[in-house]
Amino acid sequence: MQSNIVEPSTLPELPAPSPLQYWVFEQPLVPAAALVIAGVLTLLIMRHRASFKRIAIPVSSVMILVGITIYIIGTITITQREHLQARSNDLVQSVANADASTLRSMLEPDAQLSSIFQNAQGADRIVQIATTRNPGVVQSASVGRVNAGIYDGDLVATTQIRVRTQGNMVPSLSWWRVDWQRQSDTDPWRVTHIEPIWIQGISNPAGRD
Repeated sequence: MQSNIVEPSTLPELPAPSPLQYWVFEQPLVPAAALVIAGVLTLLIMRHRASFKRIAIPVSSVMILVGITIYIIGTITITQREHLQARSNDLVQSVANADASTLRSMLEPDAQLSSIFQNAQGADRIVQIATTRNPGVVQSASVGRVNAGIYDGDLVATTQIRVRTQGNMVPSLSWWRVDWQRQSDTDPWRVTHIEPIWIQGISNPAGRD
């Protein structure tokens, strides 16, 4: 049984991105640095060999150029997973700030909230719950790690959000599952379901049987 005091070390598995997407578009610094370092080392190792100009310089130049290109492409490209991570942060901040208009714009009309504290059906009801809490309960919130997984078709996704709140709310640390969908590749991601995965000190926060 998972402890309700200690933060879980593992969470339900989400679909993983391809190695190409992860290392080139989301974490480009690692392969870029590896290629640049390999290019420089090749020059240093082969500098006194007869094939230095014929082989070492062209090979090293290609490695360094490819490394720089990967870093530039990865830096300027925002993947859908990264977009969902940003949307997740915006969702948390809209709740923390009791920003009704922003929160409503991020919810599907029939979105659901499931927890042992409150169950709600429909965007209006969720917005009402989020914006009519007692003052001081949540003064601000910070988002830690956000895991994101996109399912087949790229129109359905899930994020897992680590949230720490500041205010009178106890406990302050929690993990939440948020399901998202969009109608097409050009439409924004909107929330269809929200539920807690883990709340420190609370057993079965999602209220599942």
